[in-house]
Amino acid sequence: MTDHATPQDNAGTPAEAPAPAPAEAPATPAAPPLPPTVDLLPPPPVIPETPEEREARLARRTRRRKAAVRWATATLVFALTGTGAALAVTAPERTDIPGLATKSDGRYTFPALALPPLPSGKSAPDGKGATAAKDKNRHYADLRYLLLPTPREAGGSLAPVVFPIPTATPSGTASASPSATPSASASPSGTPSASASSSASAKPTGPAAAEWVTCDAVLAEQQNPAKLRELLLQNACRAATVREWTASDGTRTQIRLLRFGSSAEAWDVFSGLRSDSQPKDVPGAKIASHDGWDTAGVDLTVKETSTQGDKGDPTARLAYIGASDVLAVVTMTNPKGVPLAPFRQVVTLQSDLLG
Repeated sequence: MTDHATPQDNAGTPAEAPAPAPAEAPATPAAPPLPPTVDLLPPPPVIPETPEEREARLARRTRRRKAAVRWATATLVFALTGTGAALAVTAPERTDIPGLATKSDGRYTFPALALPPLPSGKSAPDGKGATAAKDKNRHYADLRYLLLPTPREAGGSLAPVVFPIPTATPSGTASASPSATPSASASPSGTPSASASSSASAKPTGPAAAEWVTCDAVLAEQQNPAKLRELLLQNACRAATVREWTASDGTRTQIRLLRFGSSAEAWDVFSGLRSDSQPKDVPGAKIASHDGWDTAGVDLTVKETSTQGDKGDPTARLAYIGASDVLAVVTMTNPKGVPLAPFRQVVTLQSDLLG
């Protein structure tokens, strides 16, 4: 028989006591109110501005404004003046500014140099002289445009040269006479008719082309032309051209180019001129030094006369330039003396055109 709990048994079990309530924190007493502020001093009375004071205040304000405007204007003027002065100094060339220009040493102002075009299928000389191949030691360009142009100091133009288009290549034949001209022998334009038509159809602008001359024209400049004539007969001259100018300082410059059939022929004439020539314009010429000159690719001999001008410079200077099949003769004379700087400049630039 299963035992069951009776109500009487449950009544005898004591009930759980309730949990005590937490104690309340004591209340913080409120701060006493601050006493009302009392203005001990009354505000200062507003004194009305008199007309004189108002005018003085406005005058001070006006003066301050005018002073600010004056300072701003002065600052702007100084800034503009400084900017203008900087532009005036930096924009032009230094040599064009009075007081800053470097004293000229006599060098000339030439137009931009450029080489003339070559006939189709031809190349420029490689600078190897007699050791080069036959077609690589000759100048096929128009000989007249291998001359140095006239500088500005002698009335020359600084405009770039526009070259005519080459229409023909030099022929392989040459005249053995030293009086041969390009039209009678090998000219850059072939026959005289081709030369005339080429020059008529294409007229270059800027510096004018030099004129063709006979090869024996150089004989008139020698004290003993017989030796040079013999050289020209042994080594057939194909073409010749010349350019002359007189600068503002009185220096006369002549550049003569002679073209031969090969570099060997040109070398024979070059050797004979530098050793035995006696030019009329350079009496008593002696070989001078040209160490340090930038004339690579050509053979160079420099001579000068013993006669000196007012400043101690020789009155005449001479240079022989051998470049493959072309021989150049540069002569500069001036009774007052030929400075070294322009002579070196002319020789160097002419060597660049040939080398």
